[in-house]
Amino acid sequence: MIIRNVTVIDGSGAAPIKDAEVVVTGERFTEVRPSAPDAVPTGDEVVDGRGGYLIPGLWESHTHLAGYAASLPEPEQVPFVMRALADFLATGITTVVDLGGSLAIDHAVRTQADPGGAAKLFFAGPVFTGVEGWPLQAHGNPAMARQVSDPDQGRRLVLELAEDVDFVKFIYDGDPGAPDKLSRRALHVMVEAAHEAGKKVLVHIRTHADIEDAVAAGADCVEHAPLPSGDDDLTEAGKLADLLASSGTYYCPTLVTWEQLGHGGDTGYLRELLVDGIIDEAGARAVAARPGFGRPFPHHPAQESMARFRYGMRTLPIMHAAGVKIVAGSDIALTIPSPPLALLRELQLFAKAGLSPAEIIVTATRHAAERIAMPSYTGTITAGSVADALLLDRDPLADPSALSDPTSRAATICQGTVLPQG
Repeated sequence: MIIRNVTVIDGSGAAPIKDAEVVVTGERFTEVRPSAPDAVPTGDEVVDGRGGYLIPGLWESHTHLAGYAASLPEPEQVPFVMRALADFLATGITTVVDLGGSLAIDHAVRTQADPGGAAKLFFAGPVFTGVEGWPLQAHGNPAMARQVSDPDQGRRLVLELAEDVDFVKFIYDGDPGAPDKLSRRALHVMVEAAHEAGKKVLVHIRTHADIEDAVAAGADCVEHAPLPSGDDDLTEAGKLADLLASSGTYYCPTLVTWEQLGHGGDTGYLRELLVDGIIDEAGARAVAARPGFGRPFPHHPAQESMARFRYGMRTLPIMHAAGVKIVAGSDIALTIPSPPLALLRELQLFAKAGLSPAEIIVTATRHAAERIAMPSYTGTITAGSVADALLLDRDPLADPSALSDPTSRAATICQGTVLPQG
């Protein structure tokens, strides 16, 4: 297949390639070259981009599909995840990274996944936490989290799980020394074990000190914007940014998580989402009618969540300026109608925080792929990479709303196949 007459924004952060054509062989990109309209090899399928813009398929880098599905009756679990993956793909999100849930559900989904109808799923399976640590405090489901009481046990559990998952995730949240929080020693030993098994490590954190410990242990990415120590002093954020940049640790702030939890049942927030095009009137009514709308969320009080949101927004430009590799992920969709829309909101928040459109695309493509290092899934339009892409009819570098506006999507390409729109 040849995709013609497009400007290629390849996800690497490089300058756009104008008047290009992209060659796809099987499921891979094989060449990006200048358009040559008079040279059409016999038998090639030609897709006329009509002056559009080709970007890599977007990645959702932090969600919990299998975690939510585990709360449903068993016959509904796998169908729920499959529908969600189909919704992601219909939104232009070609790859989904699940950061904690039932391994049985993950494996069942993988055996049923259809690349023509669902986004690709990569998963961590159950997370590792302390004794009765988060998230066991909320749901108590041992299929979703493995408790660690000492470093040797933690190492053994990591090595047992590693062959069944794509990467591993640790919860490093709680008071230091408390049994519900992994010890520093356990964190170091378990990260080392995961790396021995060839798996990347993603670490859920709460505070600046948690991030420092995670980086010292060798974490590949820290998840969530931290709780600030103070309201106004950003000196601490500058030091943290330098630490993440110098260590090469990725940072997935999940700003939309803290925005949703911070606003709680505020209907004014739904109006803001409506104005920004994330939801429509029907979506706003549906969210407001949910039984849990406005109820406190366990473990994350609204005031603390709003502090993390505001701090994350203020410090994101500091992180970027320092060279931190930022990754786009949403985590939850409590006051947003669906998980795919939560990721699009995260990209909007990145723009509101001051990231340029080119930088935002990298957070949801190349950085997302590098963070978990799956072979041939590079998040870029380069020779040898899996051929996932979006064809847009508006320039996302001039108008970042093209990433979230469904009317701008002319086509979605998933593993080398052009999918019908609508």
